[in-house]
Amino acid sequence: MENIRINKVQKAAFELIQSDARFLNTIIDINTNAKNIDSNFLMMCQPYIGIFADGAEQWCRKMGLAAPVFNKKEKTYYSSLRQGHKLFDKSYNDYTKALMHQFYKSDNYFFRISGLRKNAYYNVGTDICNGEFCGNTILCALHTPIDDFEDKNSGDFISEMGVIVGKLAAFLGCRNFPPYNYDDINNIVIYKDYHFYHNCPLVLKNDVGFVLFSILCNINYAIKFVENYFVENIPHKFKFAYLQYYYLCDFIREMNELLNTKLELNSSLKNRNIRNFLAHYGLGQFMKETDIDKEDILKGITVKAFNMEYYHCKELLYYYLNKLAIQIKYKIF
Repeated sequence: MENIRINKVQKAAFELIQSDARFLNTIIDINTNAKNIDSNFLMMCQPYIGIFADGAEQWCRKMGLAAPVFNKKEKTYYSSLRQGHKLFDKSYNDYTKALMHQFYKSDNYFFRISGLRKNAYYNVGTDICNGEFCGNTILCALHTPIDDFEDKNSGDFISEMGVIVGKLAAFLGCRNFPPYNYDDINNIVIYKDYHFYHNCPLVLKNDVGFVLFSILCNINYAIKFVENYFVENIPHKFKFAYLQYYYLCDFIREMNELLNTKLELNSSLKNRNIRNFLAHYGLGQFMKETDIDKEDILKGITVKAFNMEYYHCKELLYYYLNKLAIQIKYKIF
């Protein structure tokens, strides 16, 4: 960046892209070194890795930086991977169809390898952070743009696709900063396998129950795992939660109309400009140089959008999502 002149808005966007590269370096460090974590937390993060890779590669090209670029296969993969963050942009029926397609693929597979013993097998793995469900293997499968559940080479393919992300993160200086601080002593992150719906924690033992359970997992990944596991108030605590919130506002409304449920989610923070900024690094589409606050975690965008400083806005966002999570838990457990 030293040889390229950039304005304050572009510099702010670059620093936020760097924070994503640093976060990626941190989760690799967690995966290698952390104690008290045994779960699929990395797979639940795949859509956000897709956002980083796709957005950073495009941004660097537009800025004329000599960053690594996608080949055709990588471009297809990361364009698809990033879509995992907007699953709730689908209609309720389309989301349910996609989720349950993965569920029954998993169920059929584990039923076969169990020796055809009815209900004597697990079909869903869950991630649990300090007693709260914050992920499941069906969501992880839905996040990943690989359709063949039984393909033994899928892990190798994902590893191959990950090389470009490491190169992008290195180019953006992820190793110039220490990993973000995380608490792997006081936070216990485990996985537990269940047979849905025969032997599982749900009281609402049907497809609606599993849809609601998966919504809960997505919410809790942000407001329970990322919030509590990472010590610092990093941008991702707002980013991950907001991207779920943005699409859930309409999704929950449609679900209520279709199923006659009465779930509440306050939509007063729903803002297209913030969504574009978080999903595409599109800071320049909304912010002027005079709007930038370089000391603010999100560079002043919540002040611009809501006249609300970052910490207040984040607190309100978490309050709305946690209120929805409590309603869901009351309904399904």
